[in-house]
Amino acid sequence: MRIPLIFKPLPQHEALGRLAWMRAIALTFEAIGVAMAVLWLEVHLEVEPVLVVMALLAAFNGWTWRRLQNPQPVGDTGLFFQLLVDIAALSALLYLTGGATNPFVSLYLPALAVAAAILPWSHALVLAIVSLAAYSAMMSNYVPIHVMDHEMAMSYHLVGMWINFALSAALITWFVGRRSRLLREKDAQLAMAREQHLKSEQMIALGTQAARTAHEMGTPLSTIALIAGDLRHDFARDPALAAYQEDIATIEAQIALCKASLDRMGDKAGEDAASQDDPVDVAGWLAEFIEKWRVRCPATRLKLSVAAEGAQVRHAHDLGQVLLILLDNAAHAVSQADSVVSVYLTVEARFAVIRIADQGPGISAELLPRLGSEQVTSTSGGQGIGLTLAFATARQMGGRIVLSSEPGAGTTATLTVPLHEA
Repeated sequence: MRIPLIFKPLPQHEALGRLAWMRAIALTFEAIGVAMAVLWLEVHLEVEPVLVVMALLAAFNGWTWRRLQNPQPVGDTGLFFQLLVDIAALSALLYLTGGATNPFVSLYLPALAVAAAILPWSHALVLAIVSLAAYSAMMSNYVPIHVMDHEMAMSYHLVGMWINFALSAALITWFVGRRSRLLREKDAQLAMAREQHLKSEQMIALGTQAARTAHEMGTPLSTIALIAGDLRHDFARDPALAAYQEDIATIEAQIALCKASLDRMGDKAGEDAASQDDPVDVAGWLAEFIEKWRVRCPATRLKLSVAAEGAQVRHAHDLGQVLLILLDNAAHAVSQADSVVSVYLTVEARFAVIRIADQGPGISAELLPRLGSEQVTSTSGGQGIGLTLAFATARQMGGRIVLSSEPGAGTTATLTVPLHEA
């Protein structure tokens, strides 16, 4: 059953909504108590004034429910007024039903506990003084109640005190408990936001460092490319050096890859970022990406398995950056063992899953949980900066990276990214 909109408080009215629920619960038990006292226990009460007070309080609670739909926050003054009305109504009901002799006189405590939890101490102190003054006045001024069965009067009083204690404890526990849970959730959200802010600052620092490095590497790469071109012409003219022409071609190809990477970090990065929202067929895109990557690491044997025909993803540029880091790490891991890097593409639910498995030395259990979240020093000489960037980029895409490894048996990196839904 759908809950009517009037019973759904806006986020800024959480405290007011709980006050309205507490008032509704208290009114329900008060009505049941009055009915039982008059009809079952044969207690003589001034029923009409009691019902008038309860009707007015119910009307006020109805107005409160309507107030919950107003987006303007209530504020401390509004909450103070709500609790003041509760205390005034309770005082009127107690005055009409025996005053301080009424076993439900300690129902002041839930209201004061709520005030202490949600209001400034000055507001809570005023409510405490008002409650104390009303309680004190009713020790001598009240409308007495008459119990027909005088022998059972004390038993009725004890039962009423027990019910009052149970109701007060339940209301206080429910309100304060939920309030404490909300505070814990907010603290957790603040801690998460703080952590994300620190990670963002780390990414900005890495981006600044990358831009500076790209600028510094431009001139040396141009010089190396020029020398490599001169050597290729010299080797072509000298038959004795012809055997080295293939090596020079490999060097020139690697220089071209480096320069292309620097270009993407410069002027072309803005163009790539502007067009990467276009959906691409992930199977075809991955096969083409792998072929380009083979030029980057020609000595690495790689096996590609695709089972995701027709699936599309977005952010192809970012996806390529992440895969480049993961594949380079896998190639480095198998460089000494001369084993195969396996890439598997599957579709699971609404996600494309790319698994990159190597048969390298693996990652230690102590180092594995730190990768992707902090800078580390590994036995291979890396510092984990690439994985930190890969994890951050995957999160920005709405995906995630999971690393699993067994020392001596290799490592598997699982990249999960959401599919594009047309």
